Amino acid sequence: MTHRTVWLSLLLIILIGLGLRSYQLTTRSLWFDEAFSWRLIQFPVPEMIARDAADVHPPLYYLLLKGWSVIFATSLLSLRSFSVLMAGLTILGAYLFTSVALRSRAAGLLAALLLALSGWQIQFAWEARMYTLGTAFILLSSWFLLRAMRHHRWFDWLGYALTATGLLYIHYYALFSIAAQFLFIVGYIVITTRGRIGEILQWSLFWSAAVSYLLIMLLFLPWLPTFIAQNSQVQASYWIPAIGGWSIPDTFYRMFAPTSAIPPHTGLVWIILALLPIAATIIGLILLILPPLFPNHVYARDSAWLIFSSIVTPFVGSIILSFLGQSLYQDRFFVFAHIFIICGLAVLLMRIPFRRTRLLLIVLVVAGFLTADIAYWRELDIPHHLGARAALAAAAGQFKPSDRIIASSPFIYFAALHYAQEEHQLPSPKLYSETNQLSHFAGGPILVNEDIVGPAVFNQPGNLWVVDTTGFGASPLTVPSNWRLISTQSFPEVFAHQGDVIVSYYQAPQ
Repeated sequence: MTHRTVWLSLLLIILIGLGLRSYQLTTRSLWFDEAFSWRLIQFPVPEMIARDAADVHPPLYYLLLKGWSVIFATSLLSLRSFSVLMAGLTILGAYLFTSVALRSRAAGLLAALLLALSGWQIQFAWEARMYTLGTAFILLSSWFLLRAMRHHRWFDWLGYALTATGLLYIHYYALFSIAAQFLFIVGYIVITTRGRIGEILQWSLFWSAAVSYLLIMLLFLPWLPTFIAQNSQVQASYWIPAIGGWSIPDTFYRMFAPTSAIPPHTGLVWIILALLPIAATIIGLILLILPPLFPNHVYARDSAWLIFSSIVTPFVGSIILSFLGQSLYQDRFFVFAHIFIICGLAVLLMRIPFRRTRLLLIVLVVAGFLTADIAYWRELDIPHHLGARAALAAAAGQFKPSDRIIASSPFIYFAALHYAQEEHQLPSPKLYSETNQLSHFAGGPILVNEDIVGPAVFNQPGNLWVVDTTGFGASPLTVPSNWRLISTQSFPEVFAHQGDVIVSYYQAPQ
């Protein structure tokens, strides 16, 4: 395969991936987490960082998104396009990492193709959140790491240190990925030197790795006090439910067969289907690290163990911490480990020595990915689940100059605010609250005093549009009985936990 053919093939794969991630990109409603991103970047940079520090995430994604919005504005298309672009960089990263891992361009192209077709990865590229930026940085950091360990060049170690630091400033779950890389390096050094301290201390690789991790710590040091404060806040109050017996199987089920619903846990067939993906992954990991059965077959032991560690460490680490303190186990956080499951699958397929068997299995896997994508899109039925987008459009179509809009819950308020300002140029909705306070996970860091209204809103002139939700964080608003209900409409959201968005129009008492 010529160099030109490889890069043309990779370009085609990236374009396919971008196309799949751009399909119906703005049809699905903005939801709370994305609305948080939108609202946060409205503030000046110093205030934005200060408000982010009061939340639970590091600031790099928001800084980059704000820079992007300076050029491309803050429409939903602009916000999500940044994630799609980073998803394209992730596909490139899959090629770079896997081609170096197996010393095979064909393996790199296969990993890029599988990642481009992965329904679970596509789902996160739809969102104006930091996940695709994180997956891109994780793959690039792993690519730099393998190059540094094989070629012993200072600029590869520097590239690793900078991309690993970037990870820490993108999402804290990246700590598990960096821990996986660290454990891989330690294991590699110990096994290669057989644990001889003198030999370790004389090896330049040991000192290069040590300097890289020292640089990472120094670069993260300015944010460390904020990280400690945010962690304390999470331990004191957070929304993630306790880990349960089906948490891990459900995660693996969704990785290979994305679904908006909870996978069924009843009936022998469904239990087998739920447990099959995790069993297949365990078997795959074992096969990945086993030496080849056939002589002269390509096998890169170092990369196999790096992939193994990058999959296992995040799961083990998050499970242990979830049992020791506040639960941290949430499906979407494993999007970072999932990219290595995809790369590992590509490596396993390319290790099959029989060409026809290998091609047949590759075709079956690709067909399986496409089938899962189609089933997922049909299940979501996005055009008939327009939620907040349709609710605000309904209000805008009948809005009068004297009308006002209030939302009952912060989990629908910020999305309503986005659509009112960005798409319909309506007066800014207000959030009904009798306390004037929100927790950090309910949008407290992005709330300003002007957002809040209390019971006095019912004593002011003008009719009211009330936006409620039946989903997570629902807080139905009771309108005084002397207000006349003119109309009410319900618009379902895509995902079950979002419920329906209900918009009601009330006439003020005469």
